[in-house]
Amino acid sequence: MKTKLYLILLFCLFTHVVQANWQRSVANYTRHEYKAANQNWMVEQHPNGWMYFANNKGILEFDGVEWNTYTIHNAKTRAVRMGNDGRMYVGGLGQFGYFVPNPLGGLDYTCLSDSIDKRIVGNIWNIHVTDDRVYFQSDRLVFYLEQNILKQVKYNGEIMCSGIIYNKFYIAADEGLSILSGDRFLPVPFTRQATRSKVVGLLPYEGKVLIVSSRHGLYTYDGKELTYYTTAADSFLSSNQLFCSAMKDSLLALGSVQDGVLLLNTQYNTVEKVSIDNGLQNKTVLSLAFDRSRNLWLGLDNGIDCIHLDSPLYFLFSRKSAIGSGYAACYFRNKLYLGTNQGLYVSDGELAPDRDLTVSRVPGTEGQVWSLAEHDNTLFCGGGNSLMAIDASGSVYPLEGVRGIWGIHAFHTRNDVLLGGSYHGLYILIKENGRWKVSHRIEGAGYSSKTMYVEEMSDAIWVANKESGLFRLTLSDDLKKVAQIKCMNSDNLPAGDNVYVSKINNEIVVSSRQGLFRYNQTKDCLEEHTQLEQQLDGKAPYTYLIQDTQSNIWYVTDGRMKLLRYDAQNKVFFKNAGESYLKDFLIEDFEHIFVYDNRQAVIGTEEGFCLLQYWRRGLSKMPLNLQVRKVYLTGKKDVLVYGRSFTYDTEPLQVSYSDNSLRLQCSVNNFDKQAPAMYSFCLSGDGEAVWSEYGMSNMKEYTDLKEGKYTFRVRALTDKYKEPVETSFQFEILPPWYRTWWAYSIYALLIGSCLYLLYFRISRHQKQLIRQKNQELVKQKQEFKKESELKDQEINTLREENLQSELRHKSEELIQSTLNIVRKNEILEVIKKEAVGINNAIKEENMVAIRRKTLRLISQIDTNIEHDDDLKAFQGTFDSIHHDFFRRLDEQFPELTSKEKMLCAYIKMNLMSKEIAPLVNLSLRGVEISRYRLRKKLRLEEKDNLTEFLQHFN
Repeated sequence: MKTKLYLILLFCLFTHVVQANWQRSVANYTRHEYKAANQNWMVEQHPNGWMYFANNKGILEFDGVEWNTYTIHNAKTRAVRMGNDGRMYVGGLGQFGYFVPNPLGGLDYTCLSDSIDKRIVGNIWNIHVTDDRVYFQSDRLVFYLEQNILKQVKYNGEIMCSGIIYNKFYIAADEGLSILSGDRFLPVPFTRQATRSKVVGLLPYEGKVLIVSSRHGLYTYDGKELTYYTTAADSFLSSNQLFCSAMKDSLLALGSVQDGVLLLNTQYNTVEKVSIDNGLQNKTVLSLAFDRSRNLWLGLDNGIDCIHLDSPLYFLFSRKSAIGSGYAACYFRNKLYLGTNQGLYVSDGELAPDRDLTVSRVPGTEGQVWSLAEHDNTLFCGGGNSLMAIDASGSVYPLEGVRGIWGIHAFHTRNDVLLGGSYHGLYILIKENGRWKVSHRIEGAGYSSKTMYVEEMSDAIWVANKESGLFRLTLSDDLKKVAQIKCMNSDNLPAGDNVYVSKINNEIVVSSRQGLFRYNQTKDCLEEHTQLEQQLDGKAPYTYLIQDTQSNIWYVTDGRMKLLRYDAQNKVFFKNAGESYLKDFLIEDFEHIFVYDNRQAVIGTEEGFCLLQYWRRGLSKMPLNLQVRKVYLTGKKDVLVYGRSFTYDTEPLQVSYSDNSLRLQCSVNNFDKQAPAMYSFCLSGDGEAVWSEYGMSNMKEYTDLKEGKYTFRVRALTDKYKEPVETSFQFEILPPWYRTWWAYSIYALLIGSCLYLLYFRISRHQKQLIRQKNQELVKQKQEFKKESELKDQEINTLREENLQSELRHKSEELIQSTLNIVRKNEILEVIKKEAVGINNAIKEENMVAIRRKTLRLISQIDTNIEHDDDLKAFQGTFDSIHHDFFRRLDEQFPELTSKEKMLCAYIKMNLMSKEIAPLVNLSLRGVEISRYRLRKKLRLEEKDNLTEFLQHFN
C-alpha cells in the first residue's frame, strides 16, 4: 500500500498535473495602483465613460489613464451615483452630499446632511436618481432631494436593499418588499419569503421584479405572486453568500463573499464563474456594475477588477502561471502541447475557450523549451537541456548527442534528413528503425542558430544570433560541411540585435529593429522592403514576422502582436484600425504564435499563454471619450493650470510668454490593459501641422512656443474601434510684455518720437546747413556783392570818372560854348553898338541906303544873338549832363518859355546874374526881373532859394 502511494506521488510529481481553463481578459487594479483604501462598495459610470467607485477613503475616479481620490470630510463612502443635474451624489458614514467639478478638473464636495444628526443619518448604502428626485437610502431612513429641498421618510424596520424598478421606489426589509408612496411605505404582499435572508439586489427582469437574496437564491415577483427562480446558478448560490448583483440584457452577475462572481446567462441558463483562480485578485465582491462597453466592474474587498466580456482574448493562468512563461505551442494528434520555461505540457481535447483543461507535464522535458515543430508525423521539442521527440503513438524519446536545441527544420529537397540548430552549431538528424536520431555535426557551422530558416529551392540555410549576426550558409552535397558562407549584415542591418527570418509572400524577409529587408537572389544581398513596411507599420522595429496558411501576416512591433489580414476573395491585404494585442505581455525576441483552425491562435506570454479568437473583434458600442485632461506649465516646477472633469470650461487657455512650455495630458476611457490606447498628436498654429506617429504615451510636451493661438489635436485608437477618435484643445501663448499691443504702442510712440527727434535734428541740421549755406551764400553774395560793388564801384568810378571826364569835357564844352556865345554876343553887342553909333553918325548923304544897311546889320546881329544853333547844342549837351533837364521842365512846368528854360539852365550852372545877362541878351536889371518871374512860375515860396531848387531838380 505504501509502495502504491509512493508511486502515485512520484507520478504526480513528475507529471505535474494542473487543472486550468481559458480565462477571460481581466484587468486588475490594486489599491496601491489607485492609491486609496481597500474596500469598494459601489460602482458607477458617468455618461462620458469615466468610472467612479465608493471607497473607504472617498470617491475614486478613473478616466482610463489616471486615478483620483476625493474625500467627503474624511468619512467612509458607501454609495455614488451620477445625477441628472450634473452633480455626482455620494453617501457614506453619517453624511451625504454631492461633488461638482472645479476649474482645475477636480471635484469639490458639498454636504447636504450638515443639519442632520449623523446618528440619524447612519450609513448611506444606496443612491437612486429619477427625473425629479435623488434618493439616499440609509439603514432606517430614505432621504430624497426634490427641487433642492431635502426631505426624509422613515421606515420602522431595517432596510436591506433598495431599487428603482419600473419607476417605482422599492425597498426590501425583514417584512418583505415595500413601495414608497408619497411620504410613506406601502408593503408589497406575499414577498416575505424572499427576504428571509438579506436581499442584495432588486432588479427589473422581463416585466417582473428580480429579488436576489444573499443565501436563499433568486425570486421573481410579478405583482401578484412570488416565485422561486430556478437556474443553473443554484449550486453556486447554495454554497456561497451573495453580497451584490447587477444585470445587463440577459446576463446576471452575482457577486459573492467566498468565491468571486458568477455570470448567469438567463437566456441560455448557462453559468460561468470568475474567481481568484481565473483572473480576480480577491474572492470577496462588494459591488458590481456593467459599463456601456459591456465590461463588468467589480468592487472588491481589496482592489478593483474589470472583466472584458467582449474581449477576443482568453488567458491560461492569467494572474500567475502554474506552468511558466509561454515560448511555443502546437496542436499535435488532438493534443495541445505547450512549451514553457519549466518544460513541455500537454492537454487533451479540442482547443476552445469554454473548455476546462487538464494540463500535465511531459516526463523528461523539464527545463526551458524553445520550440515545437512537427515533421514526418513526429513532434520535436527543442530545449535548453535536451531534444525530445514524440511520435504518432504519443511515445516520448530523447535524441542523444546534442544539448541546447533552438529548433528543428526540414530540407525542402530531401525528406530523409532534418536540420537541427543548437547553441553551438548545426546538426543533421536521420531516421533509423522508425525513430529519429542525431547523425553528425556540420563542419564550419559553429554558429548559435537562435534564428534559422531553410530556403525552399536551394536548401541554403539562414542562421542568426545577437552576437555574431546574420549568415547565409550553403552546405556540401553530403551535408557534412559548409561549402559557402556569406555574412548578410551591412551598415543598414548591423549585427548586435536579434533578427527573425521568414517567408512572406514567397520572399525571404528579415525583420529587425532597423526595419524589414528582403533577399534579392539576383544580387545576392538584402535590400530594404519598403513595400511591406508600408503595408505594416512603416519604418519601425520588427521583432517577429510570420505568414499563416491563410496568408495573414502576424508581426510584433512596439511590444504588440499585430495582424495584417488577407482578403482571399479580393486578393488584398487590409488592417483593422488599432488592432493590436498583448502590449507588454509578450516575451521580447521570443514571441511565438500558433494559428489553429484559421479562427483562433495560441500566443505565448510572460504569464503563460493566450487564446486569441481573431475571427471576431469585440467592437465597443460606447464611443470613446477622448479629452485633454490636464495642462501643466513645465518650468522650474510643474504647475497645473487647466483641468477637465465631466463638466469644464470651453474658453481657450491663455498662458503668459514666460510660461511658454506646456505638457498636455490626455485621457480616454479605454479600460483594456491588453489593448491599450495609442495616441497621435498634432499642434497647429506654429507652422505646418504634422501628426505624430501613434504611440503609447498619453502626454505631449511642447517647449519654447512662440506667441500666438494654437489648436492642440489628439487622436486615440484602440483595437475595439474601427476609426480613431479625435478631440482638440485651444490655447493661446500671450506675447511677452515687450511684444504686446501697448508695448507696440509705446514702441510706435518712441519710434515716432525718435523719428520726430531725428527729423527735428535732421531738419535743424538741414536748416543749420541751409542757414550756413545761406550765410555762406549771403557771405558769398556779400563778398560777390562787395566784389561786384567794388567792381561796380570801380566800374562806376571809372564810368563816373569817364562821365566826370566826359561831363567835365561836356561842361568845358558847354562852358566853352557858353563862353563862345558870351564872347560872340559881346562882340556882336560891341559891333551893334558901333553899328548903332555909325547909324547915328550918318546924316544925310546916302543916308537912307546906309541907314537901311545898318539896320539890316543890326537885325541880323539880333537874330544871331537869339536864334543861334548853339542854343540847341547847348540844350542837348545840358540834357545829357543833367538827365533831360529841359524835358522834365517841360513835363512839370509846361508854361515856361524858351528864355526862361535857358535862364533855369544858367542858374543851375551856378552862373551869376551878370554872367547870365549877355547870354539872354538882357541887362542885369532885366535878368533880375526874369528871375523873379521865374520864381513865380516855379511856384516857389519866399523862403525857397531858386538856385538850390534848380540844383536839386533831377
